[in-house]
Amino acid sequence: MAASYVLVTAAVVILLEIVAIGFIIPNLLATQDLTNRVNETAANLSEQLALVSTSTDQFALPSDYVLGRPGTSLGPGQVQLSGNGVVVPQLTTKYRPGLAPVSLALVYTPDGKVIASSYPAGYPVGSSAYGAIPDGPASGFSKTSQIATTSTGNVAWAVQPVVLNRLDTSGLPPGAKKFPPAALVYVQAPVQAATIGSVSSAAPLLQAGVVLLLLTLPVGVIFGVLTTRGVVRRLRRLGSTTAKLADGDLSQRVAPGTSDEVGQLERDFNNMAERLQAAVSHERALAEKTARLAERSRISRELHDSISQDLFSLSLLAGGLDKALPADSPVRSEVRALAETVDSANREMRALLLELRPTTLEEKGLVPALEELVSTYAARLGIKIDADLHPVRMAPAAELAALRIAQEGLANAVKHAQAKTISLSLHPNGAGAQIAIKDDGRGFDSSMNGSGSGLGLRLMRERVEELGGSLVIGTAAGQGTVITATLPVLAR
Repeated sequence: MAASYVLVTAAVVILLEIVAIGFIIPNLLATQDLTNRVNETAANLSEQLALVSTSTDQFALPSDYVLGRPGTSLGPGQVQLSGNGVVVPQLTTKYRPGLAPVSLALVYTPDGKVIASSYPAGYPVGSSAYGAIPDGPASGFSKTSQIATTSTGNVAWAVQPVVLNRLDTSGLPPGAKKFPPAALVYVQAPVQAATIGSVSSAAPLLQAGVVLLLLTLPVGVIFGVLTTRGVVRRLRRLGSTTAKLADGDLSQRVAPGTSDEVGQLERDFNNMAERLQAAVSHERALAEKTARLAERSRISRELHDSISQDLFSLSLLAGGLDKALPADSPVRSEVRALAETVDSANREMRALLLELRPTTLEEKGLVPALEELVSTYAARLGIKIDADLHPVRMAPAAELAALRIAQEGLANAVKHAQAKTISLSLHPNGAGAQIAIKDDGRGFDSSMNGSGSGLGLRLMRERVEELGGSLVIGTAAGQGTVITATLPVLAR
């Protein structure tokens, strides 16, 4: 991330360089074009002067020769292009010192004496030309054009020699093809304010840009490291926590930081981890429940396929012995007692199988589960069960308690009370719900009140009391039993 800051900073600097160059290059091109035009004008003038010279041995101009274009109005700082060169005006007005440079041309001898001038008011014939040349005598014989800065502004200037075409070359030094210049031509034109002096004048700008770029890189590195250190540390911590979560440690959480994008990501990660943990816990609970139901189904099948069949076979043997024995046989009463015992054991086994059978409480609700339980007892045991069931919104724990109470009450009525008719009711009762199981069986001693009458009744009472409800058992010997449980709608 720090590298991205460096790249962005460098890109900004380079973009600024490109924009700056976009402004500089046109000016550089315009300046170079002006210097080329000035040099071309000086070269053309030198050729014209060589042709108009009245002598081939010594440079001399006609008496009526005028340097510059008459009637051209170009003031200080003004330039007029013409073909590949610039217009050299004949200036008759003397401009006061301190104004911008003017376009002019001078013809002078090798020793610097002006012999023709387009600006005689400023540089008259006979004066020194070196006052006009920016670099003085040192550049008086230069053939190159360049940009110079004067006290009044920038000028593009050039010096070209005037070489006479002499027929007699006997006086030339050995190897020379032409005589030394008989005169020189100086031409200047003011540089417009919109242009830059020269290509060399842009070098400082480019160098400054390079220096700025070199200075920006370490600054960008330091800035990137300082600004992204905390964010990078938080992202790495989030990444390691995610890896641990992926390995199965669902308790992993991260401490949310500031309210930025990374902080929002951390909070979203915690929410995701909590939902994932809840989903896995639900899946595990569902798997455990499925395993318990599968085990109950397996035990139910084993009991039905083994013990129930053995009890049925034993019942057939006892019935056959009872029929085969003589009426006055002394073991006839024991055989009948055995048959009754086997029949009772068979009834209890069927009730046990019904208790082990999975219910539909989670899938359909309490009332459908109770209805299925009632229909199963009536169909498999042949016992009449009257059901009066009204839907009541209850907490899951209270619904499960009501179902277990109904199962235990029906099982006790079948196994112990030997009831022929049973009634089961469920209806709202104030702020709670009331479930009641009543049978016409043989009952038991009411003084025990369920506390010592068996494990089933004790567990039933404990389950109800844990939920904040109450359990009342009404019974008497030979008068049946009534079990009434009141459960809160919302379990504690």
